Amino acid sequence: MSTPPTRTVFKTPGLSSTEWSRAEKECAYEAEKATASANPKTAVSYTWRQIYIMCAELKGATFVGRVTMPDEQWKRLSTSCREEASDAVAGRAPSRGREEMKEDLEVECLRRNGVVFSQSLYP
Repeated sequence: MSTPPTRTVFKTPGLSSTEWSRAEKECAYEAEKATASANPKTAVSYTWRQIYIMCAELKGATFVGRVTMPDEQWKRLSTSCREEASDAVAGRAPSRGREEMKEDLEVECLRRNGVVFSQSLYP
């Protein structure tokens, strides 16, 4: 039996999906570049995640935590919570505040449904 994947979750208000996708790629590149020649005694996966998170935060994202669960369960919960949050803010005018509220509601819904966000950067 395989271990469920661990995903790093961010809130990204104010960033379009295209901007966030680019930021993810840039941050992965920066983390790879910074850890490529790491000393064998360095906790490379920890350092990689730390650099990736710092880079994402510099680009406007907020680190929520890391989640380990099967893909199907994550897809079901994240889709349901995204829809719930969208419905909750549907009557508000588009704004950064609305997007922040939507993402806060989505994270709150995930927590309410049993998702545990770990702050640890270790696997």
